[in-house]
Amino acid sequence: MNQGLLSRRLINTFIFSCDNIRPCLFPPVDGLFRCLQHQPMVSQSSLNRIRLFYAAYFAAMGMILPFFPVYLDDRGLDAAMIGFMTGLLALAKVMAPPWVGHLLDKRPASWAHRFIITASWLAVFTALMIGLFDQLYLLAAAVLLFGIFWASVLPLTDGLSVSVSEVDGADYGRLRVWGSIGFVIASLACGLWMSGANNVAFPFVLAGLMVVLAISALGFPEIESSTAHEHGKPPFSRLFYLLLAVAFMMQVSHGAYYGFFSLYLADAGYSGWQIATYWVIGVLAEIVLMWRWSRPIQQFPPVLIFSICLGLAAFRWLGTGLTTDAWLLVGLQLLHAASFAAFHVAAIAWVKRIAPDSRHAAAQGLFSAAGFGLGSTVGIMGCGLIVELAGYSMAFYVCAAIALLGIPFAMMLPKRDVAV
Repeated sequence: MNQGLLSRRLINTFIFSCDNIRPCLFPPVDGLFRCLQHQPMVSQSSLNRIRLFYAAYFAAMGMILPFFPVYLDDRGLDAAMIGFMTGLLALAKVMAPPWVGHLLDKRPASWAHRFIITASWLAVFTALMIGLFDQLYLLAAAVLLFGIFWASVLPLTDGLSVSVSEVDGADYGRLRVWGSIGFVIASLACGLWMSGANNVAFPFVLAGLMVVLAISALGFPEIESSTAHEHGKPPFSRLFYLLLAVAFMMQVSHGAYYGFFSLYLADAGYSGWQIATYWVIGVLAEIVLMWRWSRPIQQFPPVLIFSICLGLAAFRWLGTGLTTDAWLLVGLQLLHAASFAAFHVAAIAWVKRIAPDSRHAAAQGLFSAAGFGLGSTVGIMGCGLIVELAGYSMAFYVCAAIALLGIPFAMMLPKRDVAV
């Protein structure tokens, strides 16, 4: 073969090979930047930071719910003032999340991340002030400010977790379940350790958990979100407000449980460790559901999942009011997987789907305020009056009726997926 012809063929083959290899090794610069621009900054380390955040956040809740009133009592506050201080925390849950969400929706997505970090550090400071202030008005101010900073970061983190689950395939339930684990560990640990003289450490342990929130938030993944506002459309649809109403009624129906379940069992002769065991059973059921079935539950049609959860909640409260049998209560506590876990996982996902792209922070804040803020407060306060007038069982019967009343609202939700 002619040597020149052979050389040309070899050169052409080399060039052809380079043309095929070059796009793989050296992609076009504009394509590379487009790829990097849309690639979410999600790593296993950043997901672990979300898990740690949830664990610390709900560990704090596992301290506050059972032991904050005890701490205040040890400081010499009377029952009325203890109720006022705990009421300030409830007020913060109603007030802070939607207000903060509304403000952050007008800012770039990175501001939400910065706010979570800043608010967590401010929660550290105000938790320390709770332990240092003796004057009642300063103590009340510290409690309210702590409640505002603490309550405002959770809906933002929930919104981030749902976004991560959509773009990276991470399961929201398997992120959120670490909060339930933190709650159980903190409740049991505080029950064993935080009594008597150790109660003085309450605000300082709480501040330590807030430090964990701030440090874990530093490593949160960065997810791009739309900052363009939809013009000519209402900020939220009728469907969104309907979902808020369903969430409100579900949380109101938990009033007897969150406020008086322990007293109800104590009145029936159960010991402290037995009562704690029933609480743990409920949270363990919540953990199992979030770990195993979170993703399928988020795909159920809204009308189906929320109606089922409300129906099972009504059955749970009716059964709890009718019996204090040990084994029946175990079965009823397992329904916490439906009345709380399944409902919450589905609701968080649907809030994200039906809210306008430019209003996700406010949407999660309103959901938190309507359910965990206003709904829980109305439920517990209302059940307190019912217990005074007619006893514990009647409070659970009324809560069962409220859950049933929520079903017609849930039936107005879509029977299939919705395009928003």
